[in-house]
Amino acid sequence: FFYQITVRLGCCVLHGPLSSVSTMAKTSLFFTATILAISSLTNNNNKPLVTAWSSQHPSSSPQNNKQFTRRDVLSIATLTPIITAPFLLPQASTAYTPDPDPLRESLYFVSRVQEATVQQERFINKSSQQEELKAKMKLTLRLVEKNYKLLDQINYCSQFIEPASDIVAATEAGYEAADALQGAIDFVKNDLGNGPLTSAQKSFLSESMQSCRNNLFVFLKYVPQDKLEGARKRVEEENVANRDEFDGDENAGVYNPVVLPWKAS
Repeated sequence: FFYQITVRLGCCVLHGPLSSVSTMAKTSLFFTATILAISSLTNNNNKPLVTAWSSQHPSSSPQNNKQFTRRDVLSIATLTPIITAPFLLPQASTAYTPDPDPLRESLYFVSRVQEATVQQERFINKSSQQEELKAKMKLTLRLVEKNYKLLDQINYCSQFIEPASDIVAATEAGYEAADALQGAIDFVKNDLGNGPLTSAQKSFLSESMQSCRNNLFVFLKYVPQDKLEGARKRVEEENVANRDEFDGDENAGVYNPVVLPWKAS
């Protein structure tokens, strides 16, 4: 039981450099590493307890050297913050498997960012207090930033844009999307405090989410469309599988999906 708790705490820590995480997160990782070391000494089958990715794709950096579950990935964009609380993460039987096609994998992450902007807008529209919205968006936006690495995906996908004359227009839209997302992250961190949300605060954050999403639509017009369709189809299929997995699971928390932006009328 203690092993499961510490591992979940470690997995919930954002996958950035250790210098960027809190003391509590570092402590959790310390206990997790200790328990894994002890477990490895008693592992009769001598099987590796941790696997790493070897791909050079942006999603395969050392920050991501853990096997994601499908729910880990989907919780960032489609689940309410209660799901991301360390002790409320549901157990998952299905592991997250990277797409063997690096471009399609990168477009999958871009599509997840678009989905996340819709979720953030829902938070904004339903919140009335600054501290309430800050608690929700600070966590979820940081997860989006660390796990989906939007700017890295834009740079990677840009290699596949043809003709070359379209690269400038495409990357400009992609960078504007990343800039809008970063602007929202900075605003939540520095400009939200206590008290009622003002209309100006709501407008800024909503417009940032819309700008990010719409500029990504522009960027995605320039990428190979068959790869994009495959990435979006995967998002849709995973959401259905996740919905079915949560249905009737009293330990799954709150599943609160949004309409995917490319499906909205």
